[in-house]
Amino acid sequence: MESIEAKVRKYLLSLGFIPNKCGYRFLFDIITDGLRGKTILPLKFEAYTRLAAKYARSVDSVEKDIQNAISAAWLTGDIGMLYSEFGETIDMRKGKPSNKHFILTAIEKLSHSATSVAARRM
Repeated sequence: MESIEAKVRKYLLSLGFIPNKCGYRFLFDIITDGLRGKTILPLKFEAYTRLAAKYARSVDSVEKDIQNAISAAWLTGDIGMLYSEFGETIDMRKGKPSNKHFILTAIEKLSHSATSVAARRM
C-alpha cells in the first residue's frame, strides 16, 4: 500500500507543482498533517505557525510561499486537471483557489481516494 507521503507527492506533482519551491514543501507538510488527523485550522494559528517554527520562517512567509506555489502551478500545470479538481473553489477574481480552499480540497480528494481504494479491496 502506498504511503501518505507518496500519495501527497504524486498528487502535487500531477497538478504541476514545482518541488524546489518552499511553498511545495509547506503544502506537502500541511496536507500530510491533515490526512493524519492533525489540527490544521485555522491555518494561520495552527498549520502555518507549526511550519514557521519547523523551518525557522515567519508565519507570513509561510502563507506567501504557499500562495506563490499555487500561483506557479496555475501558470505552468495541467489547467484541465486543476479546474476539474478545484473548479468549484476558484476565486473568480484571482483565477485560483485560496490557500485554505486548495488545502482542504486536496485533503478531501486524497482521503476520499484512500477510502475508495480500501472499499474496493473488501
